[in-house]
Amino acid sequence: MAEARIEHTFNCSEETYWSKVFFDDEYNRRLFKDALGFPVWKEISKEDRGDEIRRVIEVVPKLGDLPAPLKKLVGDGVGYREEGVFDKKKRRYRVTVVPNKLADKLSISGEISIEPLGDKKCKRVYAAKVEAKIFGIGGMLEKRVLSDIEHGYATGAKFTNEYLAEKGLE
Repeated sequence: MAEARIEHTFNCSEETYWSKVFFDDEYNRRLFKDALGFPVWKEISKEDRGDEIRRVIEVVPKLGDLPAPLKKLVGDGVGYREEGVFDKKKRRYRVTVVPNKLADKLSISGEISIEPLGDKKCKRVYAAKVEAKIFGIGGMLEKRVLSDIEHGYATGAKFTNEYLAEKGLE
């Protein structure tokens, strides 16, 4: 299993991040389609259950060059379904990623939390876990998936601060 702690600072309060950014339709569409360049992003469901919000999205990310063993393993059309639960009391978003290929051999999960950093600033922390149970190349796949996650979150952080400035959100 491979793990990473990914941190980025945003120019807004924790409340603004959760209530006006993270679950906002326009923000998510622009993040996934424009900033990340994903060919497919679709919110399947979003349900407020009082103490929690449950959301399911389906995406097909833009894939760069893959090492030959990974390309042979996953082929074309790699996508995933992200199933997330936001706990309103703990203010944490738990996510499980279900890949459309190798779902029985690849496990991806994580938790997003926000740490206030004073007036109009906060830090997003994403604790990611990836486990690939594939003899010989599991470690290579885990490292590649974590690298892609880190790159995506860095791109997303830059976009998020630009979006906050554009919308005048704090």
